[in-house]
Amino acid sequence: MFERYSDAARNIVSSAQEEARLMRHERLGTEHLLVALAHEPEIAALGLDPERARAEVVKTIGLGEHDEPGFIPLTAAAQEALDDALGEAMRLGQHEIGTGHVLLGVLKQRDGVARRILVAAGATPSDFREAVSRRLQGAVPDEDVMALLAIVERGGPVADWLRERGVHADAVRRLL
Repeated sequence: MFERYSDAARNIVSSAQEEARLMRHERLGTEHLLVALAHEPEIAALGLDPERARAEVVKTIGLGEHDEPGFIPLTAAAQEALDDALGEAMRLGQHEIGTGHVLLGVLKQRDGVARRILVAAGATPSDFREAVSRRLQGAVPDEDVMALLAIVERGGPVADWLRERGVHADAVRRLL
């Protein structure tokens, strides 16, 4: 299921497993994904604080009593959020599922605990969704950047045309 996920997005799911385990919850929900996402610098830049998110989870649903090691199964909402992450990436024409796509999937769950936690923390889910979508729409897939870099470095009339418009190899490398 996670073959199209970036390493960072896979780490989110692993971190969410750990969050659920630390809170002694039987199931991994959207709330655990939200707390894990809050640790990502790109997501934290949107104003989502991991400690506050964790505190809101505990306040909202409490601590559990589950203490068995191993894989913690997903709630239906969390599974749907991860499925929706793929849909969000496809909608934006992106091959790889990143942390922003996972957040969009989480935000799509109208009845998910994560959405209630964001609202309780003073955030507006639609504002988060819009900000993340804008960031993702500006993202250029790595293979496209590599192709552009190859063109600029190779030289020739197309490279000259790009350089005349301000596209230089150093600027393209910064996108990687």
